[in-house]
Amino acid sequence: MERAVATYLEPQARLAIYAEGEFGKKHAKTAEGVIRYGRNPVAAVIDSAKSGATVREAVGLNCDAPIVASVGDSLKHSPSALLLGTAWTGGALPAHWRKDIIQALESGMDIVNGLHDFLENDAEISAVAKRHGRRLFDVRKPPMPLPVGAGLAKDLKQHVILTVGTDCSVGKMTASLELDAEAQRRGKRSKFIATGQTGIMICGEGIAIDRVIGDFMAGATEQMVMDAAKDHDYIFVEGQGSLSHPGFSGVSLALIHGSAPKTMILVTKATKTNICELPLPLPSLTTTIKANEHMASLLRPAKVVGIAMNTWGMSKEDADRAIQQAREETGLPCQDPVRDGVKELFDAIIANEENSK
Repeated sequence: MERAVATYLEPQARLAIYAEGEFGKKHAKTAEGVIRYGRNPVAAVIDSAKSGATVREAVGLNCDAPIVASVGDSLKHSPSALLLGTAWTGGALPAHWRKDIIQALESGMDIVNGLHDFLENDAEISAVAKRHGRRLFDVRKPPMPLPVGAGLAKDLKQHVILTVGTDCSVGKMTASLELDAEAQRRGKRSKFIATGQTGIMICGEGIAIDRVIGDFMAGATEQMVMDAAKDHDYIFVEGQGSLSHPGFSGVSLALIHGSAPKTMILVTKATKTNICELPLPLPSLTTTIKANEHMASLLRPAKVVGIAMNTWGMSKEDADRAIQQAREETGLPCQDPVRDGVKELFDAIIANEENSK
């Protein structure tokens, strides 16, 4: 099934989001991201542990779609696609999902898959899809061919903004999407560049950089940025991983050198103390800022001009205290994009643009 035929679902396709046993937990960030920002209507969420509630009741998102116990139960809500909304480190397909995926195909649904295991390479699942005339969207599958990075983006006059992180899963995509929305509210010609599976599911295009062969990661990023620069003035590149993460730092560096940003926003999660679940302490904000600015400077000087802090699960008082501490440590504006918006952060981007002229 070639991506050239159909890169993603049509915007009107109704989703049943599969988050069995995980909705509202850290491994369901794809499900929550698609619900919060996605273009496709959500018909239902599948999670037997929370069935009977609505999305709003279960996790507080602005969505009244029902949560149902099974693929079969979702059918009365007329979904046209099953979106796999949970993932773990490594992105392998859990064996117990197979029967639900096959049932969805047999019931007339396409499948949207963000795992590293491609469904089109699974003999049983691809045969069922073909038999029922359904489509398998393996959104992590990169297009081919891709170029080797050549530093082309460093000469762009357009303003490229990259979100960088203290760790993975801290909210880089959310910050980028909120900044893009703020730019558009201000009348700017802006574009969000999706570099991960959830971002692709939200906007319908992009390249999952963590699935690209190492030699071409920066080139894939560069290609998307150069394409966006043809008709946009502000380009918000979704960051991935962290320079301090021993497993994902290669992707983070490729995004820095591929996008050659003029400005960076550092994203962190206030409650994190370690890198993922590893016995490695999270570096300080100032250390992380220096590392990212140094690596960016090898192609083009770029400043971190603000902190986007994820304060999910914290009281307002604790969140405000953490934000103030970050302001004091770095001397930079700090906001939670979901709680507080990103006006201060966008103002800092504009100020940096003016100062660099």
